[in-house]
Amino acid sequence: MFSLTILNLATIVAAPFAGRLIDRFGARTLLFPSLIAMALCLLAIGYGVTSLPALYAVCALFGFSTVGAQSLTYNKLLTGWFDANRGLVLGIASSGLGLGYSILPLIIGFGMAAYGPGGTTLLLAAIILLLPLVVNLFVAHPRPDREAKGNEARSDPVGRTLRQAVTTRYFWLLAIAIFLVSIIATGIVPQFANVSKDLSFTTAQAATIASVFGIATLIGRLVVGWLFDRFFAPRVTSIIFFAAALGYALAAWTVFGGLGWTGLLIAGILMGLGFGAESDLIGYLASRYWGYRHFGAIYGSLLSIFILGAATGPLLYGTMRDIAQSYGPVFILCALLGTTASGLMLLLPRFPTAEELHDPVPVRTPGLVPAANESNIR
Repeated sequence: MFSLTILNLATIVAAPFAGRLIDRFGARTLLFPSLIAMALCLLAIGYGVTSLPALYAVCALFGFSTVGAQSLTYNKLLTGWFDANRGLVLGIASSGLGLGYSILPLIIGFGMAAYGPGGTTLLLAAIILLLPLVVNLFVAHPRPDREAKGNEARSDPVGRTLRQAVTTRYFWLLAIAIFLVSIIATGIVPQFANVSKDLSFTTAQAATIASVFGIATLIGRLVVGWLFDRFFAPRVTSIIFFAAALGYALAAWTVFGGLGWTGLLIAGILMGLGFGAESDLIGYLASRYWGYRHFGAIYGSLLSIFILGAATGPLLYGTMRDIAQSYGPVFILCALLGTTASGLMLLLPRFPTAEELHDPVPVRTPGLVPAANESNIR
């Protein structure tokens, strides 16, 4: 499991740099090498790893070299193509993650039974090269009037720099909210089986809770994306995050004996909705608050914060469970963290207009920290 921590840490380091490269040279420049690197790393795990240090090294390379094949690249492309229905489009795209989570175990199960571990990694590498790589050759093109050349775009799309973004109070409000929700949402995924075991639920009941969580995540991504296009996105997200916090409170109540399996099932639905909202949130708000031109650098920085939370969550759950001999206390903490994230979303200001984003000097909209000098602005 520590190999996953190493992979996440390498991705945290790589994401901001990858975002800058995408802004400067275009998404395709990083997308295809990352897909090829992903296939090669899988083959290395299947055929080249003969020791634990070697596994750690390959996982570090995996995390660092494949970030260009993750949401960073796809969100950069999609935000360039879509405006009015951007929330729904990002929701549909991110729902592919849910489908992948559902299909991948079946593929791995088939591969292990038919070909063994090495053959399974070869099968996964082949799938990557034959499906996403080939499909992206035809569809992963930037909008012609927004194709990057050097560090500028031909039609001068609006957008703040990363330096300007981090001087705003709402960047850090968003970053903290993302971090908190990432801890509680990604940390719960590996825990459902253990929670069910602690409560003496059957294997079938545990599988049902995990499946319902996945379905709720998929639905949440679609519904929340649709709502983003029609209502003020931070308020929508605040409601969803609060619903997720209620889910963790229900889970704590179940652990302490107040509810049975049905209570944990309802909690799983509410948790899944929160997980779905968080996935769409980063790309949508980054594009609305700071524009398109430097979207990759800003999104990459926020993605690093999200991954840091994802790396922290499982450790938090496991440590508190071992200390308390119960998941009740960690669920209470998660309910508090989710409520805090919900409140932070209510503090976000209105989206700046295109004219404000075009202005070379950031306007003093609510929540904006004035730059100290001209070099700061640049």
